[in-house]
Amino acid sequence: MRIGILADTHDKILPDLFSALAGVDEILHAGDICKVGALAEIETIAPVLAVHGNCDGRKLAERLPAERRVERGGVRILLLHGHQTGNASVDRIAKLVAARPADLVVFGHSHEACDVERGGIRYFNPGTAGGVRYPPTVGILTIANESFTLEHAPLRR
Repeated sequence: MRIGILADTHDKILPDLFSALAGVDEILHAGDICKVGALAEIETIAPVLAVHGNCDGRKLAERLPAERRVERGGVRILLLHGHQTGNASVDRIAKLVAARPADLVVFGHSHEACDVERGGIRYFNPGTAGGVRYPPTVGILTIANESFTLEHAPLRR
C-alpha cells in the first residue's frame, strides 16, 4: 500500500504534485489546505483523509476534524496539523500525543520536512506541498507486512 502524505498546501496546487503522487492508494493531508477547491483538486489524485489546520477556511474547518486516528495495514497513524503546540516541533508534538498510542504521527504546521523516531514512534512532517517558506515536498508512506517506510519527495515549483 502506498499513501501520499501532504501538509501546508496553502491553496497552491503545484503541477508536479500529480506526478509525485501518481498511483498512491490514498492521501493523508495534515492541514492548511486553505480552500475547499484545493481539496477537491487533490481528491482527483486519490481519496483524501484530512484534518484542518489554523489557516483553513471556515468551510474546511467545519468539515474536517482537528485530528484523526487511522489504521492502515496494521500501522496505527495519528494525523494532526500541530498548530495546537505553537511551533509544531517534534518535542511539543510528542508531549501533545503522549497518551495516544500510535506507530506514526503525521503533522504539519512548521512547513519544515522532518522524520524523527522517539520512543518507538515515528514523527513525520512531509513539509509544505505548496512551497511556502521552504522548498515544496510531500511524503510517501509504503506499508507492507505491518511495517512501513517513509520518504520525502521534492516537488518542482
